[in-house]
Amino acid sequence: MSDKLESVAEELVRSKILGSRKGSSEPASEHSFRVRDALKRYGYAEDVILAGLLHDTIEDSEVTEAELRELGFSDRTRELVLLCTHDERIKDGSERWIVMMANLIKAGDKEAWAIKTADITDNLRSCHTMAKERCKFMREAKGPFFLNISKSALENTPIWEELKKELA
Repeated sequence: MSDKLESVAEELVRSKILGSRKGSSEPASEHSFRVRDALKRYGYAEDVILAGLLHDTIEDSEVTEAELRELGFSDRTRELVLLCTHDERIKDGSERWIVMMANLIKAGDKEAWAIKTADITDNLRSCHTMAKERCKFMREAKGPFFLNISKSALENTPIWEELKKELA
C-alpha cells in the first residue's frame, strides 16, 4: 500500500471527522480506523482499504469527492467511498440509509459491500454507547436486514461471517 496515500487519508480522517462517537468520549474518527483495519485483516486491495478509511469523510465532514481526487485518491477509491456514503440531500436518516442500500444493491459491488459490512460490524460493537432504543434497532432490524441483503454478494466470506457472528 502507498504509505503516502494512507498517511494523507489518516490525516484527513483525524482532522475532518471531529467530535465524539455516538454517546461515548471516543473520537469519532476511531471508527474509520477500525473499518480500515478490518479490511486490511481480510486482505482487501489498497483502494478498498483506503475507501474504508475514508468512508465517512464526505457524510461526516465538509470533504468533497473533488477534494479526494485532488489529494490523489484513485477513481476506484472515490467510487467506493461514494457507494458507502449517505446522500445528505435526503433529510430523513432512515430514508438516506435505505437509498444507500438500494444503491449498493444496484451497483452489485462486492468491495463496496465489504466496506459497508466492516462499517456495520463496528457500529454494532459500539452501539451500547447509544440510546438503548437505537442500539436495539441496530441489533434487531438494521443489522439483520443488512446481513440478508448482502448475503448474495458476500456469504461465506470471512468479513461477512464476522458480521453474522456479531449478530448471533
